[in-house]
Amino acid sequence: MIARIMFACCLWSGLWLTPSLARAADQAMVEAARREGALAIADSAPGENFQKFLEAFTAKYPFLDVATGFYSGPTGRVLARVNAEIDAKRVTFDVMLAANMAAWIEMTRAGKIMRYDSSEYGAFPAGAKADGYWAAAQAIGVIPVYNRNVLPAADAPKSWLDLLDPRFGDHQIAIQNAAAGTQFNQLYLLERAFGLDFIKRLAARHPVVMATGAQMTDAIVRGEVRLGASLDHWRAFGPNAEQAGLTAVYPSEGMPLTLAPVGIIAGAPHPNAAKLFMDFILSAEGQKLLNVDLYGMYSMRADVPAPAGQKPLAETHPLLPTDLDDYLRASAMFPQHFEEYFH
Repeated sequence: MIARIMFACCLWSGLWLTPSLARAADQAMVEAARREGALAIADSAPGENFQKFLEAFTAKYPFLDVATGFYSGPTGRVLARVNAEIDAKRVTFDVMLAANMAAWIEMTRAGKIMRYDSSEYGAFPAGAKADGYWAAAQAIGVIPVYNRNVLPAADAPKSWLDLLDPRFGDHQIAIQNAAAGTQFNQLYLLERAFGLDFIKRLAARHPVVMATGAQMTDAIVRGEVRLGASLDHWRAFGPNAEQAGLTAVYPSEGMPLTLAPVGIIAGAPHPNAAKLFMDFILSAEGQKLLNVDLYGMYSMRADVPAPAGQKPLAETHPLLPTDLDDYLRASAMFPQHFEEYFH
């Protein structure tokens, strides 16, 4: 049920076009997007960095208004808003980026995602895309993080099982709440790896449940908790994290990897602008800008390097689900089970 994924560039299996025909098709899409004049994005990527990414996109396509229809929020809210529009048959969004692969699988099966055969899909491994529908715009590792000014390195965990050690007592570990797509993915993968007993024993430590990764980061920095057990890996890197003493742990059993797919919503009012955005965000240029330069996240493209100071993705032994039906069933029950164990 869990895969340690292989990273290799795949060949695009789409229709081959001569360079002149491909250029003509691209130009026709650009002109159609120019007539549309706008692009509405629903996005769960945190912070101001995504706005910087949009600035780079609009520098290429200055005729597109991306500000008016933009919405950003936690993954759960993004999904709720987009699905409500689809169900009401009043779709205003064109593109969605959200870190919940279970939701993407369900929405694709329900016909809520528009088919678009981007030539960029071929650069993504099989576990990071649904050809013709979506691909992972971002890959978010979930790892333990501690403050070396608070917790000595000798006492820091080296594996996921170390979280159960008595030295991490009541309220000394922090996790995110059930609304976080990364939290479901992490606990699902750890339960499949170590059994339900692991989850129950972790819950017996009475971890502090936090609403966001930013809140967890602040609590670690201030010493309010000894360990963030489910922090987005990228928050532990960069000058500010280094200065604050944040230290990442790559567990020996592997790093749960949460994918944040991007795709076009069925019924999108600006489909050609959406296609331009898909091609840009999934390109090597777009992936390097978004993930390496702006967020310090991993890209699933083999031709995009890891951010500075981070291990290459393959060396983290990344974990992804393989039984998608089991994953969907677990996702549907997760809020109830989370409340049962971590209330």
